[in-house]
Order: sequence, then structure tokens, then C-alpha cells
Amino acid sequence: MKNLLKEMIVNSPQDRISYHDYMEAVLYTPNIGYYVREKEKIGTTGDFYTSGNVGDAFGRALARWFIYLIKECGLPPRIIEIGAGDGKLAYDILAFIKETEPVLWSSLTYILVDSSPYHRKVQQERVGVFNQVAFMDSLENLPNVNGIVFSNELFDALPVHVIEMYKGALEEVFITVEEGHLVEIKEPLKNQDILNYLSKQNIMLNEKQRYEVPLKMIQEYEKIVSHIQSGVLLTIDYGYTEQEWKEPAHLQGSLRGYYQHKMMKKVLEYPGEMDLTSHIHFDTLIESGKNVNFSMEGLFQQNEFLLKTGILEELKDHQETDPFSKTAKRNRAIRGLIVPGGHSEYFRVLLQSKNLAEKVRLFPE
Repeated sequence: MKNLLKEMIVNSPQDRISYHDYMEAVLYTPNIGYYVREKEKIGTTGDFYTSGNVGDAFGRALARWFIYLIKECGLPPRIIEIGAGDGKLAYDILAFIKETEPVLWSSLTYILVDSSPYHRKVQQERVGVFNQVAFMDSLENLPNVNGIVFSNELFDALPVHVIEMYKGALEEVFITVEEGHLVEIKEPLKNQDILNYLSKQNIMLNEKQRYEVPLKMIQEYEKIVSHIQSGVLLTIDYGYTEQEWKEPAHLQGSLRGYYQHKMMKKVLEYPGEMDLTSHIHFDTLIESGKNVNFSMEGLFQQNEFLLKTGILEELKDHQETDPFSKTAKRNRAIRGLIVPGGHSEYFRVLLQSKNLAEKVRLFPE
């Protein structure tokens, strides 16, 4: 990977590449990029956890809500998960629906979309036994959708451009090679797409503030929504509103690495071996949705959303003394997802809809 990066830099017109191109290379280069190579990324032997990998409570809560949307709100029984990772969340959702709703189960279609050949292989091993499941490698192959589309930690894994305000002028941060090492350099911001984004979103940076510009996120979001004729779009991720980006705590931006469950601020280390991630821009997704007739139904803290969808229904009384029993572990996972300071504290849920019938209640009372 380091040789590839150095070759990219040497062959570039000005001997440097953008952070966007760096992240695209180290995360998605076929066979050697972090997300596409054959390596476990999630869980104990990986580099990070997701909500769906902390037991099955998260998946069961989503499944319970999906059932409500289909049975009570009249949505078609079609669920599409974008960026399905190792398939664990899909399995928990499918297992719950099969267990509790045999009639709905017989008509259900669940599509997993993932560009990683390794992930698709793992998904097929995990959920391929279900006849209701289909696998796709690209949104281009996604048919026009009426139903439920969702993602869990998809957009935070996309490349971003990095800019900074320095002495009253905007600069873009690039990557180059000095004495054999990857280092940052800054140049006056000239990328017109970035300038257009800042103008459209009315972004004003403070002195020495860093900011990640999510052009790739917008492209991928527009691909997704272009396929949705009617239904709900659920985005689960960590991120901020534009007002929150202005807070002092966020002035150094949010680009981070995760390597063997350690957060790494030096994001040029371990290229291709380390997860890179940044907090997403929820206001941008909201405005992009409005531009194509998606209604904003709410931006929730994840624990608030899970409570609205009925996750407490999963809590079970038990008299077992074994702390590692299935019920005990699920109860602990639920508490971890809903209590202040738990796993949900860092995540938000954006709910958008298109062409739904009037007066549809998207949450049970």
C-alpha cells in the first residue's frame, strides 16, 4: 500500500494527493484496501464495534420497527441494507422476523448491498440460507424501491476532503512524501466543488479550524435516493449538525483512525491496515433529501430512536443466575444501548420519507 501511495504522489501533477484520494486508496483499492481485503474488521478480532455487533438487541429492535412499518403503515415488505458489512445485523433482523411473523416472512425481500467482495462472501455464509435474501455489489443494480432502505455506519467510512482556515484564508490539506514518509502539506483552496459546497451550505470556518468536506457522501446519498420511489430512508451514524461543527471541541475536525480498538489521531499511520472515519454532516443529508422531495421525519439520538421503536419490549424478566445466559446478555446489551453514556451516545438516526400516505404514524404509540 505504501508503494502504491508513493507512486500515486510521484505521478500526480504537483507531487501530492488530496485526503479524499488518500482515503479512497487506503480504504477501497481492490484486494489491498482496508474495507475490501480479506480481514475481519468488526468485533473482538477486528478494529472497532458497531451497534449491531453488541449482541442481537439492536437488530431485533430494528426488526420490530420494520414489522410495524410494513403491517401498520402499509409499506411493502422490502428491506434494503446499504453497506451491510459482515451481515450480522441482517441476520439478527431476519431471524427476528422469521421467529415472530411467519406470514410476513413468506413475502419478505431483504437485499444486502456491499461493494466489498470479502464482505459479500461473509454475508452469504451468514444469511445465504434465507431464501428471502439477495446480494448486490452496487447501487447501480438496485431496482426502483418502494419500501425500507437503511444504512448503519455507511457514510462515516467514505473519503473526505480536508480544509483549514489559516491566517484568514482557506487552505486544502494534501498528502505528499518527504524523506520516505507520508506527510501533510497545505495549499490555497482552489477546488471549485469544495468552494461551491461551502457556499451552498453557508459554512464559515474559524481561524485554525479544520473541516472535512463530504463530497463523496453527497454523491453516494444521491445515488441511494435516486432509486427510492416511496418509503422510508434510515441513516444511522455518528455526526453533527452545522451548528455543532462550530463548537470549540470540533475545531480540529473529526478524521480519525481505529486500529486494534485504539483511536488513532495520526491518520497517515498503518495505511490499508487501519479504519479511517469522520463524523458525517447531517444537515447536508437533510437538505439533499429535501431537494429530491424527501420529507424530514426526525433526527434522533440513537437511544431516543430505539425507545420510540419499542426496544424495551425486548427486556425480559428472568431468574437465571448465569450472567452469560442469552437473556442476561441481551438485557445487558439493551441497557448499554439506551442508558446515558452508553454505546448510543455517539450515534444519531436520521429518518426521511418519500411519497408516504398522509397521517401515517411512523412510530407505535
